Amino acid sequence: MGKLRDYIRDQMLDEQHVVAENVVNFKAPLLAAQAAEKGPGAAALALVNQAAERIKSIDDYATERLAHAEALVERAITNLKISHAKVQSADQLQAECTGKIQDAEQRAEQASSRLAALETELSAAKRRVKAAEIRAFEAEKALKHIEDALRAQILQAPAATPVAEVAS
Repeated sequence: MGKLRDYIRDQMLDEQHVVAENVVNFKAPLLAAQAAEKGPGAAALALVNQAAERIKSIDDYATERLAHAEALVERAITNLKISHAKVQSADQLQAECTGKIQDAEQRAEQASSRLAALETELSAAKRRVKAAEIRAFEAEKALKHIEDALRAQILQAPAATPVAEVAS
């Protein structure tokens, strides 16, 4: 039994020197050693006190860890909510952009269709212009032939023929 008591006392002494929140407790091991000198009842009471203090420090540490974990969870939930809002915003923006792209594609198709129609009209107009130029050239040629024929008639006609007869 003495070896067990010594072992426990040594363990308690070692643990009591551990820094708890930057504070080293040197008083507890001395009290335990003094209680052991006073008798077995005092030593048992000192051990119970040490065990209670150890349980309290473990409980305090657990409470501290729990509070820290809860704060982390709260922060994670807040970040998750923010991220969720950002995702929803991005989805909404993507839907708006998709709508705008579809609208732009539709307008591009309409413009392409109008361009094709205008090109067809332009081609038809060019053909009409070319036909009009050909008709104008032919009309000019015919007019020149008529002028030449008239000149030839006038030049061949006798000089005594009045101009009034030529006109008839």
